[in-house]
Amino acid sequence: MNRIDIWLLIIVAVAPCGCGEATAPAANLGEQGPLTVEKWKQLPVSQKYDESSFESLRLGDTKLQSERNWHKFMMNVVIPERKKDIPAVPGERPTDDNVSQNK
Repeated sequence: MNRIDIWLLIIVAVAPCGCGEATAPAANLGEQGPLTVEKWKQLPVSQKYDESSFESLRLGDTKLQSERNWHKFMMNVVIPERKKDIPAVPGERPTDDNVSQNK
């Protein structure tokens, strides 16, 4: 496993923990059908990084069904979006960017 795969596993495992805010059931995502990237970006953080939302997102765009394109999407869209939504990973040493965002 490379570093990116490990980070993606951490994102998927830690994101549902959230910050104690109330969440809607993630099961509703599958019932709503495929997600677009725009709809995905508007989801609450607790649902945005849930495995079912990624599955719905991948179903919503035929380009994302290729492993190569999915990996590019994760690197270019999901990870930067996660950095905005969740500025620092617990236990990670703060960087100048994280400190300035939290002020």
